[in-house]
Amino acid sequence: MKKILLSLLVLCAPVVRAVVPADSLAQRPFEGHFFCKETGVHLYLNLYERTLTAPGFDFLGQLNGYMLGDIYGTWMLTKHSVDGRKARLRFSNDIGSDAQDIEWVQTSDSTFTYKAVGGNAIRRAEGRKLVKVTGEMLFKRK
Repeated sequence: MKKILLSLLVLCAPVVRAVVPADSLAQRPFEGHFFCKETGVHLYLNLYERTLTAPGFDFLGQLNGYMLGDIYGTWMLTKHSVDGRKARLRFSNDIGSDAQDIEWVQTSDSTFTYKAVGGNAIRRAEGRKLVKVTGEMLFKRK
């Protein structure tokens, strides 16, 4: 009896796998941890629910996203809209003095392009100066 059940399970497993999506990334592309290797920037997003907490900013509660890494400070997502494979993101820095609009486009399951809209306000420290990061970046899902 055990051999029969095991055989049925092995035979049915590919059918079950085909019915249930193996990868939920296709259903929720704007959720996850993304990284730009060239600039060292990490972007954490969940545009479907407020589930993220920016490190050191627990008092803000749950967020839809934040960005940090080789940039000056932490940038929190304050507003967003989604249109197909494209999202418009608005970030504000941790002291509230600057804001940045970003066009976030999915180019494949794990690759996204970042394009600053209306100039670039995000900076990083180089020596004793703050310099703007590039306005276009390629992010990969981690």
